[in-house]
Amino acid sequence: MSSSSQDEAALSTFEGLRQFLNELDSTDTADNGVDLLLAREEETNSDEVAYDFKRIKLGDDIAPELETLVREKVENKAEAYENDSIRFDSYSLENRDRDETLLQYEDVENIPQFQHFDRLLQGQRFQHTSYEEPPKPEFQAIRLRDEDDEDVAIAFLNYRRSQILGRKSWIRMKTGGSDTHRKVDESILSIPDRVDAVYYDDTMFIFDQNKFEKVFDYLEEYRRRADDVINHLEESDIPFQDFELFKDAIHGNNKVLRLMYKVHERGAYENMTPDDAEYIRENFETDVKFEENEDGNMEVMMDNKLDIFAVLRFFNDDHVDSPITDEQYVSLSKRDA
Repeated sequence: MSSSSQDEAALSTFEGLRQFLNELDSTDTADNGVDLLLAREEETNSDEVAYDFKRIKLGDDIAPELETLVREKVENKAEAYENDSIRFDSYSLENRDRDETLLQYEDVENIPQFQHFDRLLQGQRFQHTSYEEPPKPEFQAIRLRDEDDEDVAIAFLNYRRSQILGRKSWIRMKTGGSDTHRKVDESILSIPDRVDAVYYDDTMFIFDQNKFEKVFDYLEEYRRRADDVINHLEESDIPFQDFELFKDAIHGNNKVLRLMYKVHERGAYENMTPDDAEYIRENFETDVKFEENEDGNMEVMMDNKLDIFAVLRFFNDDHVDSPITDEQYVSLSKRDA
């Protein structure tokens, strides 16, 4: 399917999501079910992440508010797209570097470990929990189902401990009539005025890329991809002055791990040779450091861990020759043409 066809199909699904949420607005919420779910990481013997889902008890006045929150955030994105305020595009890590506001979409088959979320899609009821029950939640989800229990939309929100207000306060207060402050004995919980991603009909619509990646633990996926690249480079013909420093710089920085994901996806590193290092050194004013070793080959050199960003620009093929001006550029947010 072409990129244009994929966009059209995803837009049609997004319109289906809008219609589904608007139909819920005229349905008795108590009949269709609105669940606020917390996900906590389970301890397993596998390297994959698994989640334990439990449900927050909701009063009759809260469920409609959660439904309205999801509907309004979807409508806001839809109106922004119709007004050309945002761009609709398929999900890509490269989109972090773009200077546009995006509404992104992704087929759930492409989301790492999405199979662990199947129970959310099946209308399964979960045991009750509370926000203060240990361990801390990894994320929260608002699940909306129609009255026939056949259609479902799920909004995902990254969790922050600041949602529990007054956890460590000696005195907790709230304002009452005439702005009078009154003591509150219990902790106060808040749901943020945002939605980070919404699932509908096998498609994830991404409102906040950073928080979406946190919810679905992309960082673990970045680590796996980074190890693939490291293992390949360790066996490649391109020598490093200090390969251990190179590895330490990658594993110790989440931003670098994201860059390594880009390197892995582009795959240019798989065919690089010492001649490529020689070409970059001779033709570009670059901060990538190369030094000739005793064998006469150009060796990748790092003075400290901060040099990793320049090194990855080399392995991500960020050095570009212009066919028009014969000028050389560093392009950090390339798009295939």
